Amino acid sequence: MTLQVLAAVLFAAFVHAAWNTWLKIAGDRLVVIALMGAGWALFAACVLPFVVSPGLEIWPYLAISVAFHLGYSLMLVSAYGHVDLSVAYPMIRGSGPVLVTIVSALVLGESVGIVGVAAVALVTVGVAALGLGGRTRNARALAFGVLGGVLVATYTLLDGVAARISGAPTGYAMWLFLLTGIPLLIVAVVARGRRFVALARPVAVRGVAAGALAGMAFWIVIWALTQAPMGLVAAGRETSVVLVALASGWMLKERVNWLAIGAVFIGVALLRVAGV
Repeated sequence: MTLQVLAAVLFAAFVHAAWNTWLKIAGDRLVVIALMGAGWALFAACVLPFVVSPGLEIWPYLAISVAFHLGYSLMLVSAYGHVDLSVAYPMIRGSGPVLVTIVSALVLGESVGIVGVAAVALVTVGVAALGLGGRTRNARALAFGVLGGVLVATYTLLDGVAARISGAPTGYAMWLFLLTGIPLLIVAVVARGRRFVALARPVAVRGVAAGALAGMAFWIVIWALTQAPMGLVAAGRETSVVLVALASGWMLKERVNWLAIGAVFIGVALLRVAGV
């Protein structure tokens, strides 16, 4: 992974950590993530007229990825309502790179060698420890972590393969944002009914702006998936687990399992080293 790609992915990780922290603390989470979806769609609508769209052969990938992105977004709303941010986020984001690394090695031949195996083991142990520790010491926390990891891994692989095949990663990303953001907004409007406007008004501008920024960050990730092994890109992005741990400990006064998070972070770092 080149320094340019790594720097871009780390920037995306910072943005991802920031909006997840805000989602945890900013009012009605379904409304907030729907406003972010509006931001994704707005960003995409502004960019789409100026880029090449993917061919028809890519649309099945796009349709499946949209479904997984929607499922992941709605899962986050539920997870953050039941589990501490310092537990849920590292589990969800930490298990994703492990699954991406394993599947990309088996299916795409992107092996990371012995160091990669050690990284997988460290992240797995860290994720399990997070699921069994803290104030949310129950099976629900572990279930959210595993489900989130599966969703993250699946859409990362789909997006990486589709962006590579299409030769138009930007066009693919913009259609993904548009087709995910609009249904997400519709779901929230239907679910909240007449209360939606009142709930959305205090956070509307920040929500849409955060969504647009998150869209730009994930656009970077999709581009990076065409430039480096997917397991390494997924791993680099998940350095955000440390940023979220800092935020949840400082802002939310949550108990942070630093040993488990350290294991996840070292595993993620080793995944980066494994591809050098």
